[in-house]
Amino acid sequence: MLPREHYLKQNFQDQVNFPEGFEVGGLSSIQARLVRKNGALINALTSENVSDPTLEDMHLLKVIAQQASPKTPVEQAWVKYLSLIKTTSAPKKATKASAK
Repeated sequence: MLPREHYLKQNFQDQVNFPEGFEVGGLSSIQARLVRKNGALINALTSENVSDPTLEDMHLLKVIAQQASPKTPVEQAWVKYLSLIKTTSAPKKATKASAK
């Protein structure tokens, strides 16, 4: 368990869901910057690996659990990031080939 400042110093990347970057994957440049800056902290929070979470961090966890509405730009960006992951990881429906 480490302090939150440790995680804020790390850039967050998601090569699985966003191999070409967050902006290409559907986030605005501002949202992408917020996700990159705060993603490592948010992942650590969800894994209960932060030794000194703030009240804002605790609210963010409620937002992720859908127990509160996103209020800050970071919360809004993370919710959009999560929704994009759900969209990209959802199984694609097979399309029927048209018969000629």
